[in-house]
Amino acid sequence: MKIAVTGATGSLGGAVLKYLASKGHEVVGLGRNEAKLSQLSEDGFEMINCDILDVNAIENSIIGVDILVHCAAYASPFGSRRKYFETNVQGTKNVFIAAKYRSVKRIIVISSASIFDGGRPDIKHPDDMPHKSMRPKHAYGASKYDSELYCLEQTDIPWIGLRPRAVFGKGDETLIPRLERLISDKRYLTIGKGDALIDITCLGNFLDAVVCAIEANDDALHRFYNISNGDARSFKSIIAAYANRNERQLKHRKIPLFPVLIYSNLITIAASLVPGKTWEPAITNYGLRQITRSLRLDISGAKKYLNWTPRLTFEDGLEELE
Repeated sequence: MKIAVTGATGSLGGAVLKYLASKGHEVVGLGRNEAKLSQLSEDGFEMINCDILDVNAIENSIIGVDILVHCAAYASPFGSRRKYFETNVQGTKNVFIAAKYRSVKRIIVISSASIFDGGRPDIKHPDDMPHKSMRPKHAYGASKYDSELYCLEQTDIPWIGLRPRAVFGKGDETLIPRLERLISDKRYLTIGKGDALIDITCLGNFLDAVVCAIEANDDALHRFYNISNGDARSFKSIIAAYANRNERQLKHRKIPLFPVLIYSNLITIAASLVPGKTWEPAITNYGLRQITRSLRLDISGAKKYLNWTPRLTFEDGLEELE
């Protein structure tokens, strides 16, 4: 099949591009990072400079495409609210409009478990979206929530949504850099008790899910599916395993949550007041919630309807990083 991947110059989209090509598909990557577009082109991939806020550009980039995997997103823990909604909501609408115009056979929409950011920490969240009263307050989660609402209204084109949680692997530019901030040559940090249960997703498990969504039967259409390793771990065990890989034995240091929370509020306010280009604070309230508040996913829907099961454990994922 001919498959187009939006956001192919990002770490997640780039991994999808390479994986699908390795499976023998004809793949075209859409993205905006000129340096990465050039590098991937040199590596032999067909790449197109395309802004998902430009419907005509998308339409011209997906001529003859059978499957469109929509990975493009603005996923920073700090940034312009307008940019979150333009990229994640309007961008998704544009992808659907273009795909319908070009008669694409199926769209695979990559969402995020951040839609559960305002939900209960004591349950495994099912595939169903939370009630609107639990819509996330952070703009990233809220924009992904609204994007999913839009997708659920689109019944005139085949689509399947995947909702991964904390994907990590080679080339990761999201989770691993933030773990690295908590590690030095001699110690690693946990904030608060470190006992929050966190579902994470090995990159290989996520890529398997993308292939399963492409090949799934029609009874799997028009739904979002939670994707994770299915083995929630405490944050302190995750950071300890990552910090001490390669047989290192770093010391563990705890930092009380409350002063860090005050600091994150102050630095976020300061960053918001800086005119011009925004910069990402070292830590934000949203980022703190990701490591101090439990978030677990029920992945039974993906197992049942996509015929997918996670084959890699967290330990396997660590080995893939080497």
